[in-house]
Amino acid sequence: MDGTPCFTVLSCDNLPENGQTTRGAVVELAQLQDASLGDWIEQEVSFPSTMVDRIVPASTPEDAQMVAALTGLEDAAPVVTEPFVQWVVEDNFCAGRPAFETVGVTMVDDVAPFESMKLRMLNGSHSTLAYLGYLRGHQTVADAIADPELGALIHDMMTLEIIPTLNMPEGTDLFAYRDALIERFRNTALKHRTWQIAMDGSQKLPQRLLDTIRGRIAAGKPFDRLACGVAGWMRYVTGTDFSGNTIDVRDPMAETLRRIGEKYSSDANELVKAYTGIEAIFGKGLVSNEDFIGIVTSAYRSIKGPA
Repeated sequence: MDGTPCFTVLSCDNLPENGQTTRGAVVELAQLQDASLGDWIEQEVSFPSTMVDRIVPASTPEDAQMVAALTGLEDAAPVVTEPFVQWVVEDNFCAGRPAFETVGVTMVDDVAPFESMKLRMLNGSHSTLAYLGYLRGHQTVADAIADPELGALIHDMMTLEIIPTLNMPEGTDLFAYRDALIERFRNTALKHRTWQIAMDGSQKLPQRLLDTIRGRIAAGKPFDRLACGVAGWMRYVTGTDFSGNTIDVRDPMAETLRRIGEKYSSDANELVKAYTGIEAIFGKGLVSNEDFIGIVTSAYRSIKGPA
């Protein structure tokens, strides 16, 4: 690699610590091919982490029809997004960089606080709206946030239970971010389905809700609203709605979750204990926390179906 200038690999995917993840994969692959190449990449190449925030629902046949009507062109997979977009980029470029900040990119020393902000405030609220909204008969996020009870729950959950857990750089206005999120959720033109967001909850729950709950428990603070999100997930993954209809649960653990739901369908206490006992989701601490189980069980009992 003598004489080869260093360069930067900028991750654009939507994973926490995406720069470090990319770095690890690239270095490992390179070392399998050539140890000296792997060493050179590890020492010379930069892999900044990024946080990308833009709501992008799954494309539908109706989206393709709309694009065709507007443009006269056929697109089998159009990407429909909201107007909002946010990029936060770690300022770690080994060979200089463009002036990203002049086009609205936030350049920071550490992306992690912004990742936590997004995962807990946007994604945690999204998941809570998805599970509870679906169970109340709401097909989209816009429908769910327009529900007065759910709208109040999400506002207060962010304000009282999530924001206090975040440690952000000076000048970050989390309350303005909250208001912007709620306004984005209200976008009726963005047909973001609650069923889509509800997918793969066993993989999402730890980062979106459980880490925040652990922070609240450690601080000795209440987490009743966050517990509603967890309880909503539990009720959803039983696989049966309030009318007895089958829910199409898409999750790597769907069959395990369904069996637990069937076994304890008439016993909320045992059902919550069984779900909380799945160490791959809840870890080791929460299963033995009686306060957590009690609060989630109470929230589970309070969940309502369509009016």
